[in-house]
Amino acid sequence: MERAGSEDMGDDVERKGLGTPATRADVIEKLVKDGFVKREKKQMIPTEDGVKLITVLPDVVKSPKLTADWENALTLVSKGKYSMQEFMDGIEDMVKELVQTYHFVSDEQKTVFGSSTQEALGKCPKCGDDVVKGKFGAYCKNKCGMNVSRAMGATLTDSQIKSMLEGKKTLVKGLKGKKGSYDAYLIPEGIEDYSYTKDGKEIKCSRYKIKLEFLPKK
Repeated sequence: MERAGSEDMGDDVERKGLGTPATRADVIEKLVKDGFVKREKKQMIPTEDGVKLITVLPDVVKSPKLTADWENALTLVSKGKYSMQEFMDGIEDMVKELVQTYHFVSDEQKTVFGSSTQEALGKCPKCGDDVVKGKFGAYCKNKCGMNVSRAMGATLTDSQIKSMLEGKKTLVKGLKGKKGSYDAYLIPEGIEDYSYTKDGKEIKCSRYKIKLEFLPKK
């Protein structure tokens, strides 16, 4: 990333490669988190999804030449030889052109990132649709806002999720309380609505309504 596109940059370009060292570190972490690359010793190896992403992206977007052009333009902006508005207008025009050119997505492309086999864990207690296992945890296929993968602040295992979806008493260990962690049976008694704020916006969701049954003291 440090030398990407450097052969296309002029000698007067102050910063070459993809962003600053700090920016590159953030980009790498995001790629790892999103499952597009993985670490193997000192190397970054593309995952299957990473290869698929590169396959479907337009050439202009994934070419280091684009970065070279932008870095050259930003150097001219910093020297007063090119206005920031012209730079932003150029990006806006490029995005519009990409949207117009690649607005159609084939059926093959739509299924590129789809999982061929999604394990069904049960039925959503809110809307009745399937709850399936995804890359980042279980979720309702209808995306109705029901949080099926957590209860009482604990992340549930697949077997616990299945049990909760069936309305069964489910043992969960390591729950957090004011006096430390504890183990207890969670008994689902319907669902309840709740909300939280993210980026200044209120997000409304649903979760299990829980009755606790503590384990007998030994």
